[in-house]
Amino acid sequence: MVAWQRWLGVVAVAWGLGTGATADTLKVYGDDKYAPVVHLQDGKPAGFLVDILRRAEALTGDRYDIELVPWKRALELAKRGDGGLMGVSWTAERAEWFDYSAPLFNDDIHVVTLKDKAFKLTQLADLKGKTLGGVTGASYGDEVDRAIADGLFRVERDIGVTSRLRKLLRDHVDGALVGNGRAGFDAVLASHPELSGQRDRFVWLPTPIARDRLYLAFPKAMKQQAALARLNAALPKLDGLRPAKAKP
Repeated sequence: MVAWQRWLGVVAVAWGLGTGATADTLKVYGDDKYAPVVHLQDGKPAGFLVDILRRAEALTGDRYDIELVPWKRALELAKRGDGGLMGVSWTAERAEWFDYSAPLFNDDIHVVTLKDKAFKLTQLADLKGKTLGGVTGASYGDEVDRAIADGLFRVERDIGVTSRLRKLLRDHVDGALVGNGRAGFDAVLASHPELSGQRDRFVWLPTPIARDRLYLAFPKAMKQQAALARLNAALPKLDGLRPAKAKP
C-alpha cells in the first residue's frame, strides 16, 4: 500500500510538472447515503465515485476535497457555488448552470416492491397511478422527471433508500426507487439487519426505469472547465481500475 501511494504521488507530480497544467484543490460535495456508489463509511467518503476521483488525482494533479452530506444539501451547496457535485445526473435545466465532466458511472434505477403487491413493469406507463419512494432533490433523467411532472405516477421524497424500504414495508408506498441495479439493493439489505430479515418480502423488478449517467459537475460561475478537461483526459486511463458500469 505504501509503495502504491508513493507511485501515485510521483505520477501526480510528473503530470503536473511535465504538462505545465495548473493543479487545484477542488471542493466536491456528494450524497452520504448512496451505497455502494457514494456514501460515508466509518465517517469517511467511500464508494465507486470516490475511488474514481481518488485515482484520477494521480493523473490530473488535482486534489478533490470530498464532503458527503444528504443529497438535497449537497445540491444546495453546489448551486450556491460552494463547490462541485459528484454523482449528479444530466438534465437540460441543470446544464444551464453546471459544467459537466464525461460520465463517471452508469446507474440503473430499478423499482423494488413487495411480493403481495408485485406488478409487471416493462415501460413507464406501467407505473400509472402508483406512488413510489425517491430521493429528495434527485433527478431520474428528463424522461422520468417529465412523467412525474405530468402526473403519470407520484414520488414521495425522502433522504435515503433505507427509509424508503421501511415505508414500503409499512405499505406507505407502492414501490421504492433504488439505484445501482441489484448490487445497490443488495448493499442496502446487507448493511441493515432489520431489512435483511425481511428480504423474502421484497421483489426487485428487473427492468430499469432509467439508466442514469452520473457525472462530476461544477457551477459555471466557478469556471472549472480546465479541471474538468483534466479529469476527462484521465478517465480513459482508469478503465482497468473503474467498475465496468463506470465506463461510458
